[in-house]
Amino acid sequence: MSLMRWDPTDFDNFRADMNRLWTRMREDWNLDQGRPRTHLHRTEDGYLAKFELAGVDPDSVNIEVDIDSVTVSGQFPAASIQRDHPFGEEFSATVNFPGEIDPETAEAESSHGLLTVRAHRSQAKRRQLNIAKKH
Repeated sequence: MSLMRWDPTDFDNFRADMNRLWTRMREDWNLDQGRPRTHLHRTEDGYLAKFELAGVDPDSVNIEVDIDSVTVSGQFPAASIQRDHPFGEEFSATVNFPGEIDPETAEAESSHGLLTVRAHRSQAKRRQLNIAKKH
């Protein structure tokens, strides 16, 4: 019988994968009524994440970007233009990128209730390693 060594980071990785799966399902099926609609587009050099935030002041929106996702949070106005969003309630939406991005390249712009976050794919360099032979 062969025994496998248990690595505690395996559980952390599993939990992160499951969180991404549930977030993706909630996004795809629009299960979160208090969450703005989101759209993800691939570009030649990165991704565009779009958030529908009609009536929300862009200056009051918090945007956090890391290597694999962007999270937008804030509060819907007290008198929302859209009837499907709760008045005055907080919102939060996360879009997971299919690949790693460089957070330093991320830019955001808002126009007519549509917040667009643009980020370039990570340009991490890979190199080939040779195995040193000891005599």
